[in-house]
Amino acid sequence: MDTTSYTDFSIASAIYITKYTGIWLPRNVTEERQRKISMSYIAVALLYGIYVNVVDIYHTWNDATHCMFLILNTICIFMTIIKMLILNSNRAELADAFFYAQRHFWHDNYNSEERLIFSISVKYCTRFVLFAFAVQPVTLAGYVITPLIENLGRNKSDRVLPFKMWVDWPLSETPYYELMFTFEVICVFLIGIAYVCPEVFLCVFNLHVMGQFRILQYRMLNFWNVEGKEMDAFIYTDHCYAALKKCVQHHQLLIEFCVKLEQVYTMSIFVHMAFLSLLMGLDCYEILVADTNPSMRLIFIFHVTGSLIHLFIFTYTCHFIMEESTNVTRTIYSGSWSTLPMYKAGRSLRSDIRFIMIRSLKPCCLTAGGFFPVSLETFTSLLSSTFSYFTLMRESLTRTEGE
Repeated sequence: MDTTSYTDFSIASAIYITKYTGIWLPRNVTEERQRKISMSYIAVALLYGIYVNVVDIYHTWNDATHCMFLILNTICIFMTIIKMLILNSNRAELADAFFYAQRHFWHDNYNSEERLIFSISVKYCTRFVLFAFAVQPVTLAGYVITPLIENLGRNKSDRVLPFKMWVDWPLSETPYYELMFTFEVICVFLIGIAYVCPEVFLCVFNLHVMGQFRILQYRMLNFWNVEGKEMDAFIYTDHCYAALKKCVQHHQLLIEFCVKLEQVYTMSIFVHMAFLSLLMGLDCYEILVADTNPSMRLIFIFHVTGSLIHLFIFTYTCHFIMEESTNVTRTIYSGSWSTLPMYKAGRSLRSDIRFIMIRSLKPCCLTAGGFFPVSLETFTSLLSSTFSYFTLMRESLTRTEGE
């Protein structure tokens, strides 16, 4: 991807994480080779994670609590694989959306007020990326801390790994233990990167779209503010109509860009939403109900906290698009169109304003597979579903113990 025209920390970071998980459109043979290498080590980490958890489930089927932990890990990995495959199949569309934003939005051809709005969007993107890079290691830290806690007081021949390997190898001895521990930790963090990769670029795009809608609203509010005393009403109307046409073009660009994002991410969002409430329900069950040791409970606490933060930021940035796109209706209506003379340009201007308002009543949004728009309401709905799953599992356990 060519980023010579404009880039910042958030865009560079999103490109980096997308590039080194194998989801980008290579420009030459060297980049294609690098993409295949990136996909290879991500695939090794994902397949190793599935293998370890499935084999462990087979050997510990009678331990319901431990199996629940393994099932949760397996679901997370399967969800990551599906999202990665979807995004990989849409690499060309993702690159097209990137270059579209680069051509029309990521430039310096703004006045001072518009540049300020743009810089606020960039600041939000930078904070989001920094926060995402900080939260992800904290979320995965439980997988590293838990075996370290359990190894306290044990001799070297009885040490445990983050994930148990059912093989007849001396993995508790030095240096095999250290090598295997390092390999499993690397796999965990590679899976974590693949888990958040699809949403990093999406959230950056969402925040920039939010800023562009605010720039559009600023233009709609301010093209009326011309010194009307220096021109008669007809010349002033022609000026406003020409400025409105540019705003309409900008609005059309934003709508088209949102359609491109929808085409790239809609199925990935659907997969994420379909699994997430179940995963958080399993987390809550293991934290509040199951007879889990404190070190294992730490993993679930970290996981559910990271999932909640991930879901909130993702739905919040999508909500920004819906909110700012509908604000266009109120913004354009508050202009001085009612004072303009009713000749050809004046009537055309009023007609265009009416069409803008009608179109803005339907907010630009991202959907989960076309089933429902993603917003803060989605966040609360998923929390409600999580509580329902948790209640169902708790009642099932109580009924089983009563029998």
